[in-house]
Amino acid sequence: MNMNADLNLNVTRRSEKDMPMTTTNRNSFHRRLAFFVALAVTAVPLAAQAQRKSPLADAPAIRKRYELRATRLEVGAGFGTTINQDFYHTMFFNLKAGFHLTDWLAISAFGSFAVANIATTYQGNITSTLNDTPPIASEPTKNDAINSMQKINNMFGAQIELAPFSGKYSLFGKLFANYDFYIFAGPGLIGVAPTDAGFQPCMSTNPNAVPPPMPATNNPPSAYSCGVTGTKFGGNFGLGLHSYFNHWMALNVELRDILAQLNPSGRDTNVDLQANNSDLTWTHTVSLAANLVFYLPATPSISP
Repeated sequence: MNMNADLNLNVTRRSEKDMPMTTTNRNSFHRRLAFFVALAVTAVPLAAQAQRKSPLADAPAIRKRYELRATRLEVGAGFGTTINQDFYHTMFFNLKAGFHLTDWLAISAFGSFAVANIATTYQGNITSTLNDTPPIASEPTKNDAINSMQKINNMFGAQIELAPFSGKYSLFGKLFANYDFYIFAGPGLIGVAPTDAGFQPCMSTNPNAVPPPMPATNNPPSAYSCGVTGTKFGGNFGLGLHSYFNHWMALNVELRDILAQLNPSGRDTNVDLQANNSDLTWTHTVSLAANLVFYLPATPSISP
């Protein structure tokens, strides 16, 4: 009896000792199985998604967009004015024509024709200090100073236009319009003449200047002024914008600078005691123009 009881007790003790090991192994197995199942559930859809191409791949940023400029002819007219002249503000009538090769690249040409030259306040301040009989020959009379001052007759130019910015804006959340900003550059021409069209033109030397070896201080008053006449070649560059009223009409505004060799006063500026073509200097002529432009064909293309 005692021997059997000891045997049963030993068996019972070995079973109780082994049970925690069995439970631990089962729990570890279940955790691993759950991990692999979760990994498979997550990885398989991701792999399938990576192999499938997005329907938006290679699609344009904006679909069904009105291409208001691409392959369209632009023609228009308007008015403009110079804004940095010393002696005369020139008012222009403008004509413009161009062709848009793409929605952001265009070539165009313009012509501006003077309709009025308005004396500036600066001109009045200068001429009011002059005498009818100057004390020295190099100082002009009031009439001579005005007669030699430069007026602009016309401006012409060709340009390449690059429009990197375009979009749509709203006014008070009620009115909506398309717009674009562009920069342009190209060759330009500016035609000028003195106030007195009969004033002696500027040449390589002034015919009224006293030739050497006589002292230049003996020059007559006419040696110190001449009229810049003719068409001068230069550069044409600036900024512009379009604000569209609809798909075929827009307001076009351009801030333009024509850089050419001029002498707005027609006076001796290099202090060689005579006025001639050597007094010409590179001069900026800045103007602001506003044109009403129309597009052909009247209906723009639409992007995919």
